Amino acid sequence: MPDRYRIRSALAALLLTSGVGGAAGLAAQTGAVTGVVTDSATGGPLVEAVVDLVGTTKVRLTDSHGRFLIAEVPEGEYTVRVRMLGYLLRTAQVTVKAGSPAVADFRLAIDAVGVDPLSHPVGGPYRPGRNIGVSLPAIDRYELEGTFPQGGFGRILEGRIPGVRSIGTSGGIGAGRELRIRGTDSFGYTRQRPLVLVDGVRIDTNKEEWGAMEGVSCCFFSGGAGEDRLSDLNPEEIDRVEVLKGPAAAALYGAEGSAGVIRVFTGRGRTNTPASFTLNAGLGVNRLRANLPTRLRPGFTGPEGFPALDPNRYLIENGLINRYDLTVRGGGEDVTYFVAGGFAYEEGSVKPNDQRRANLRVNLHWTASQKIAVGVSSGHVRNRIWSLQSGNTWLGVYSNALGSDPRWASEEEPYGGGLRQSVSVADAKAVRTISDTDRWTGRVQVNYSAAGADFTHRLTFGADRVWEQKTRDLPAGRNYNNVGYEGERNAGNRESTKYTLGFLSTYEYRDLFGTGFLTGSLAVGGQAHWDDVSTLMVTGRGFLEGVPPSIAAARRTFADDSLHDAHSRGVFVLNRLDFGEDLAVTAAVRVDDHSDFGEDVGARVYAKADVSYSVPQSVLPAPISRLRFRGAHGVAGKPPPPDGARRVYDVESRDSVTLPASRDRQPENKHEFEAGLDFGLRDDRIGVELTYYNARVVNALYPETVADPVVHNRAENVAEIVNRGLETAVSAWLIDGPAFGWNLSLAYEWNRNRITDLGPNARDDSLPVHRRRADGTWEFVRWRYTRSNGIFFEGESLDNIYGFGIASYDAVSNRHGRTDRPFIQGAARPTHMGLVSNSFRIGKELRVSFLFRGEVGASMQNWDRWWGVAIARSSDEYLKHLDDQGKPTFKADSVLDYHSIRVVDKRDHIRLQELSLSYTVPAGMAGMLGLGRTTVTLSGYNLHWWDACNCQDPNARYAAADTGESSTVAFMALPQPRRFLMSIRTRF
Repeated sequence: MPDRYRIRSALAALLLTSGVGGAAGLAAQTGAVTGVVTDSATGGPLVEAVVDLVGTTKVRLTDSHGRFLIAEVPEGEYTVRVRMLGYLLRTAQVTVKAGSPAVADFRLAIDAVGVDPLSHPVGGPYRPGRNIGVSLPAIDRYELEGTFPQGGFGRILEGRIPGVRSIGTSGGIGAGRELRIRGTDSFGYTRQRPLVLVDGVRIDTNKEEWGAMEGVSCCFFSGGAGEDRLSDLNPEEIDRVEVLKGPAAAALYGAEGSAGVIRVFTGRGRTNTPASFTLNAGLGVNRLRANLPTRLRPGFTGPEGFPALDPNRYLIENGLINRYDLTVRGGGEDVTYFVAGGFAYEEGSVKPNDQRRANLRVNLHWTASQKIAVGVSSGHVRNRIWSLQSGNTWLGVYSNALGSDPRWASEEEPYGGGLRQSVSVADAKAVRTISDTDRWTGRVQVNYSAAGADFTHRLTFGADRVWEQKTRDLPAGRNYNNVGYEGERNAGNRESTKYTLGFLSTYEYRDLFGTGFLTGSLAVGGQAHWDDVSTLMVTGRGFLEGVPPSIAAARRTFADDSLHDAHSRGVFVLNRLDFGEDLAVTAAVRVDDHSDFGEDVGARVYAKADVSYSVPQSVLPAPISRLRFRGAHGVAGKPPPPDGARRVYDVESRDSVTLPASRDRQPENKHEFEAGLDFGLRDDRIGVELTYYNARVVNALYPETVADPVVHNRAENVAEIVNRGLETAVSAWLIDGPAFGWNLSLAYEWNRNRITDLGPNARDDSLPVHRRRADGTWEFVRWRYTRSNGIFFEGESLDNIYGFGIASYDAVSNRHGRTDRPFIQGAARPTHMGLVSNSFRIGKELRVSFLFRGEVGASMQNWDRWWGVAIARSSDEYLKHLDDQGKPTFKADSVLDYHSIRVVDKRDHIRLQELSLSYTVPAGMAGMLGLGRTTVTLSGYNLHWWDACNCQDPNARYAAADTGESSTVAFMALPQPRRFLMSIRTRF
């Protein structure tokens, strides 16, 4: 410990314990504990390590120099405990005396196994990770930021945790992302997106295109890309993220936890610490990869001799990235604070598309007395997105540029023309689509200790309020689908409010029945939630050219609205028994009610149990430093959709009608079993985690035909789905010395779902089975007999893609024959996923890191390829077979005929997701500038990928629909851009 830090800490402790200001009586009874927490390999300070006195309520965080100070500690013997994500837990015994600070310094070693950090899966008391019977991964955002600067909340989760899939499906800035945990388990009537909590408050995670109504010109507001409300979150405000992957871990969240739970913890202050500032500034560019199938276009000219432009050169631009964040944290003995403010501006590579986001957060914690503590958090964001028209839309810049035939190029349409929808790129660029959002998320939490640290109570109340306004203008005088030249304006408002009320009482028993080894805790709690979501849409059409459009000035107007309010409430009891230090058993039950349940259903009961056993180190062979077995079973349910059984089809009028909701409609219940083991090698320098899960969804909602002749396909609880998977993670500190360090991370996951029951109305059916010949055509092999209901088959995956294949080719007629029936040509989502991450530390200052991510087993309905060849005749795959005059040849006709049968392509790929170079400025040099720890980072994201999809991006999908995530079609969705960023992070 440096002498100057020891002297400062001792002086501070002496001042506090001597009772400055006249508290001499207190000084005679209390003392202090102080020290420094550092990395055992580098000697560098560890910031935000949690230090507490076991058996008390006193908890502190280390400051930017790794120091901590716990004041007003009564005289006596104590155990000081230090924990930090990614490091082994350490304890030390100290004796506190009045007027003399006790010193406890810690040098923490790397924990590759990751089971020592303490977790609180119920939001209750901390418990050792080794005593939890489920996989409970966590991400420390500060450690991650030092390696790969993050551009958004979704990227924090991308490729980090096996079983968590977070990918961009549309490359527009602020557009929706796919976020799901452990595969697909619904026919599309319930949400696949997990519940997200920020400091215990449920937040709006919508990414669906809510701006749809009959009669508008085209394709929702932005063609299906949507705006992701998770893009409101600022990573700089986040301390860590925890993931509860399914019912075995999240059963206590009842009807909210079936799809998993993501818990976000924002920044905290530090006790007895002066204000510590952190500034993070970044400058960079977004740029689309130039792999568009349009490189041959400059070889073609239009009727007037105008040469066609290649979108790879003229459509793709640099999109500016500019971000600034400032945080400050500190506090006194009783009050601590964390304040964060930031502004980010980011442009897309294809314009117009940008995002302006400003965030402000204030978190306060007040220790009112030895028994009462109050925490208040308040976060506000203003997020304005100029949305890119992307996906299934004829109004998009990207879609019209790619779909233009270069043989019709002109000065007005330099990329080409001839599109059936006849929207030029210039007209598409003139579309103005704005999403403007104000959001406030707040929480008040009161903690009360009734009898020391053993009996505690927590009351939490919070709210998340979103005010979102969308406008889209199609200027008069330009030609648009279904509008012509008269112009159109769409305007919509969406208001979402989520209230959260929670209560938790916990009793820690130290020595049950006087056994000397049986300890544990009993937790009793409950939550209540209220959701209100309303939307209002107005459209005006017919404006004077050159006059700014307004709804009131339109010649024709029409409107639509919707309202959904839901409430849920639940109570739970959880009991954990620790048999010594090695065996822990937890059992819990929750009673849950939800307003979207049918009126005759009533409350549902969900239960869970888990067990964790750590083999004593004394019996382990020398290479193995740790071995733990775990298992868990839990049940949770997703509520049915609020209107899933109300909108039905009238056969006679061929229009939708509204019927009363089903009174016995139940949640989709998921029963999940999870088993795993964790082990460490070489003193925990190498850690391995292996998890197997089997999740069975009963009462799955599926459309059933009922007796009423007016009703068609009402969703009923009749089906069953099984989802199985394997998750493996390896973290290895192969070298961890003062001069060089090498950390290797590997992850692999396998996931597969099967429909096991389609309900009583399923009929006997058969599926054709084909195999691919050497020439690429398909040959019928046999029939597989099963049962079907609609487009689904028992024994098959929910993600299957069915389509016709090429069965033959006649060289004389130059025509391809297709199979007699559609058959399974692949699955929409990957079966196998993996990642490889390496981080090299050179000395204390330099770090080089990279991450590869791969997916195998997925296919796509490649409408981009089909459209570019068979319809628009604009892609290189067709153009390269034209003659010198641009006329079709025999080969061109063959390719055209081949692609008239819509192509299903593999989208297996390997992606260089991240690459970074970080340099920490030497402390002496930074100190000369009055700065603390300062790091400069050059990073790249989504740099390159190798695929077999004949597409621009194997992850692209035209719709960002949230419910079911059912879209399997790649059609005119902008690929994810490459991202290059230089960032500077400094403390002062």
